[in-house]
Amino acid sequence: MRKFRRQGIVITTQLSPDEVMLLQSLIAQLVEMIGEDETDGADGDGPTGGDPTAPGGSGDDPFAVWAKEFEPPGTTAPPDDPALQRLFPEAYRDDPEAAADFRRFTERSLRDKKVADAQVALQHLAMTDQGRQELRIPKDEVDPWLRTLTSLRLAVAARLGIDDADVAEQLADLPDEDPRAWLASVYDWLGFAQETLLAAL
Repeated sequence: MRKFRRQGIVITTQLSPDEVMLLQSLIAQLVEMIGEDETDGADGDGPTGGDPTAPGGSGDDPFAVWAKEFEPPGTTAPPDDPALQRLFPEAYRDDPEAAADFRRFTERSLRDKKVADAQVALQHLAMTDQGRQELRIPKDEVDPWLRTLTSLRLAVAARLGIDDADVAEQLADLPDEDPRAWLASVYDWLGFAQETLLAAL
């Protein structure tokens, strides 16, 4: 991969076919991971799942029905996947109730935003014709790319157990036979892409 460079109002670089395929695969996996447990952890009240109209629910209480109708969609429990925990961290670590409320009101929109950003990147990658053409990113669409690269690096860091710069440096020196070596190289490569994209602005 070459460094990103600016040409007028477009940021460009040349990717090899393998690099295009790698980025497409990583972004597609990111989108799948973000969407696959969107409804996991949603609150429920016992066997009825909190449905006020279900048997044993609170269907006799009209206020409970109205409250349920106006309750914002979303989950309150943090995700189990370490990568998703990096992507959607707790807003209030010392206040579980506030953290749950924040997650209920914001997580779905945050997930939708990440997916939308990823789709922008995938559209640009598709226009390279598998690396036969330059990757061209309009300057006003660079932010979705930066956010997507950040999300990818966070997800890969979680898989590698990277939580500080020292661990990242140690993984950069892994021998080739180490099963983590390839993923560590992907982490570094994503960092190079992110750094040069920022520098090109």
